[in-house]
Amino acid sequence: MKHLKTKRIISTLAIFALGCSLLSGCGGTADKGKTSKSPQSLSEKTVSKAASSGSTEDKWEEARTTPYTPYPETVTYTVGLQVNPKVAYPEGSTDNAENNGYTRLYLEKMNIQNKNFFEAVDGEDYDSKVSMAITAGELPDIMTVDYKTLKELVENDMIADLTEAFEKCGSDLMKEIYASNNNKSLKMATFDGKLYAIPTTSIDAGPEMLWLRGDWMDKLGLSEPKTMEDIEHILKEFVEKDPGENGKGKTVGLALNPDTFFGGYSQAFQANNIFTFFGAYPKNWIKGKDGTAVYGTVQPEIKEGLKVLSDWFKKGLIDKEMAVRKYDDISALVSSGQCGSFFCGWWAPYILESSYSLNNNADWRAYVLPAGKDGKVTMFSGNPNQHYKVVRKDFEHPELVVKAVNVSLDYNQGTSSYTDKSEIAKDYLNYVNHAYGVDPIGGFDYFDAAVKAYEHISEAIEGKRKPEDMIMYENTLYNSCKKYLEDTKSGKKAEPTDWLNYNARMVSSKIMADTKVNVVDPVFFDRTESMALKWSTLEKMEKETMLKILTGEEDINAFDTFVKEWMEAGGEQITKEVNEVVKE
Repeated sequence: MKHLKTKRIISTLAIFALGCSLLSGCGGTADKGKTSKSPQSLSEKTVSKAASSGSTEDKWEEARTTPYTPYPETVTYTVGLQVNPKVAYPEGSTDNAENNGYTRLYLEKMNIQNKNFFEAVDGEDYDSKVSMAITAGELPDIMTVDYKTLKELVENDMIADLTEAFEKCGSDLMKEIYASNNNKSLKMATFDGKLYAIPTTSIDAGPEMLWLRGDWMDKLGLSEPKTMEDIEHILKEFVEKDPGENGKGKTVGLALNPDTFFGGYSQAFQANNIFTFFGAYPKNWIKGKDGTAVYGTVQPEIKEGLKVLSDWFKKGLIDKEMAVRKYDDISALVSSGQCGSFFCGWWAPYILESSYSLNNNADWRAYVLPAGKDGKVTMFSGNPNQHYKVVRKDFEHPELVVKAVNVSLDYNQGTSSYTDKSEIAKDYLNYVNHAYGVDPIGGFDYFDAAVKAYEHISEAIEGKRKPEDMIMYENTLYNSCKKYLEDTKSGKKAEPTDWLNYNARMVSSKIMADTKVNVVDPVFFDRTESMALKWSTLEKMEKETMLKILTGEEDINAFDTFVKEWMEAGGEQITKEVNEVVKE
């Protein structure tokens, strides 16, 4: 085994706390811009004559080179399994990690069977197991890694080239899903023209939205906001006039999370829109005015966003206890009716379900603002991938991972869940619906999955789309949204689940679909050599300075001192290293 440049594996995977669970499995059918029918489902596909009646050699060759032909004999593969400590199996079953609703479908459709090489709790435990496997030079046949680890494995020639496997065995549906983000996911997994992983895509969460208590606005006679000044006015009215009748000094205007109020992608209780309005992109490596990569937080435009927020804090418009709040504390403010606004993505209704349940009058409305002179809102995109599925270099069947992912996609983003009436399929769908067990392979979703779901549900409500042209998850959402409309029309209070599904999938997702945005794509998501030693210190310095300026503990001039010290503490060297990588 070649010597590893870095033995310690540092996870760079950052999935926002709630969003991942909400966004996964919410994509639409592969309609290529049409509303008619998706590609043929797996259950409808037929095995070729070569595979069904040819020689043994022909059968193996057909399996190795086609998306849906099963292997003529069972192929066993080892896997590094990521598990949730709360994972459960159907009550009364004897199912386990190697025999469950997921594995039985893979066995039925592709004749493949997993065996655990190692099993670890997702996070640091899993990263440690991956690190040990790499250091020992003994990898499972298939495992999931972050980008840093992917590069390390490629550099040390430890994983298989999947270029041919993807070209021959990747389904039309898989390739269409990757194309939904202009193949950015595949590009990040490609080195020297060769594909070394099957990336698990990230889903576009769209621009952040300002969520306001609309019933408070109506009570105070306030118009919908369009400018930064409008936002400030509404917050001032909320705090001073207390439309929620919380008592003097107890109403919070804008809630922010002290840990993530700036720079993170697709998280709740941030203020990214305030920064992007001024052309600032905190915590992101972006292309500067001279074409080189720069770190957004140390650019002068950041000061303008900080000035606005610190001014609002000084005026009492931002939660005065912000610095000591935890996520659950902020959620409680929202649910109890003490908070009038916060920034979040289209999925905010999942946070607001308890607010709706506790207060019949709570009417949360979403606005995408503030917009620039061109009428568009500026946002920055996130990492196109969550993680990467890699195959051990000497594994006899590297195409297996591609074929297995095909199965997952067909039953989740395709229509096989409708067309396949077998007990195996019902078993699999029962696992998906109840989040039982752990899928050893898994799939991913369209980049524009949320918008697709909105479009398809809307068409179904209007009678323009049939259930069989929707994936199972969309159909579930459709039925929930339909019930919400029926209940509200009859004067009934809708069930909380129906309320959140309608508002997330038909209201805020529509806003996302209709909003014109300027998207700034970060140019770097990796870690450099110096980052491994210095980044944690720089991040701490960054967070403390931003928070101190916002809360008034430091004045705005402290930003300039921070930039100088950040550069001297390693930022300048890291910036140089980032640019060396970007130029490659």
